[in-house]
Amino acid sequence: MVAGWKLATVIVGVAITLPAFLIGAEIMTSLGTQKGMAAIFTAGILLAVIAGGCMYIAVVKRETTYQMIDAPFAMMGSRFVSFLVSLTLLGWFGVTVSLFGDAMEKSVLELLAVSLPLWVYIGFGTIIMIFTSIYGFQAIGHLSKIAVPLMLFVLIMGLYTVLSKYGFSGIWSKKAAGENNLSFGEAVSMIIGSFMVGVTIIPDLARYLKGKNQIAVASVGSFGSFLAFILIMAGLPAIMTGEKDLIITFFQLGFGLPALFMIIFASWTTNVSNLYSGALGLSQSFPSLSNAALNIIAGLMGGLLAILGIMDHMIGFLMTLGIFIPPIAGIYMAHFFLKAPNCEEFFCCRAMISWVGASGIAHLTSYNFITLTTVPAIDSMFCAVLFYIVLTKICSSKIG
Repeated sequence: MVAGWKLATVIVGVAITLPAFLIGAEIMTSLGTQKGMAAIFTAGILLAVIAGGCMYIAVVKRETTYQMIDAPFAMMGSRFVSFLVSLTLLGWFGVTVSLFGDAMEKSVLELLAVSLPLWVYIGFGTIIMIFTSIYGFQAIGHLSKIAVPLMLFVLIMGLYTVLSKYGFSGIWSKKAAGENNLSFGEAVSMIIGSFMVGVTIIPDLARYLKGKNQIAVASVGSFGSFLAFILIMAGLPAIMTGEKDLIITFFQLGFGLPALFMIIFASWTTNVSNLYSGALGLSQSFPSLSNAALNIIAGLMGGLLAILGIMDHMIGFLMTLGIFIPPIAGIYMAHFFLKAPNCEEFFCCRAMISWVGASGIAHLTSYNFITLTTVPAIDSMFCAVLFYIVLTKICSSKIG
């Protein structure tokens, strides 16, 4: 069993990596300092609330995410949903190791004047991440102890340098830069979509919490505070320098070597968690395979996605996650708090209808055909909860 602050440290270590830095840069340059910070804090608070609900269920039931999905979705539905979540984690693995390879290529060229193909760095990152993931939660915890302080040190030094150069008033008044900027709702949805997979599978880690009194510390101490601050610290150098690639920015600021170590440990921690939870999900669909075999297969697939160029589709990938993943957490939370009976059928229609219906509505809101909260990720989750409650009540009345 672990304390809330320890889990918060692990979550921060897992959640904050190169894609997160890119997201922070994208939000801040698209909205400007003030609106960008507001969007990031709004998303952080919403993620903390949702994560708190997921953690509560995990502490009560002491089950993995995929065991919790079984109850509302039934066996066949659960396998399908678990497989989809695992695929999204493989996508995240590919995005992270792709950025890792790109950053390593630039860093080694800058520091050592050595040029190697991008796939070499992607392959190297994939191998060390696969090997470490086999050791599960303990490996994630040990890596986080190194990664989190290092990330904070480098980001704080970068922020200090930017403040010294541009001043507080210059940074605070900075407006959005570039064309095709995101709206406030799209920015919030992008952040939630980026981290919602992690929130949905947070029971895999939160089931080890000592008790319910540790939930607020873990959720607010991660998503509700440090997540927002780190995204902002990653975004401010980008908006002031006009360079969204944080690695290039840090080399320009004179922090090349610390930034290189930050890249290694940040990506390593995140992708170990992606493989750990991804393998748990795949075990639902392929129970005959060992944990080590699943980690190896998942890691190799994620590395292949990176080599094939998943980064070219990153923004679309994140927006899609923001539509299809939040309903899963909404449904298993609604099922728990309703104290609904477990679905004993081979396939549970009400859960699948709720998921598909909510995702469809969120898809419409993302293209402004209809407007609900202006944040598609929240639209999809709230609709899923509402649909599931209504359908569960209808089913109960028919049985009664």
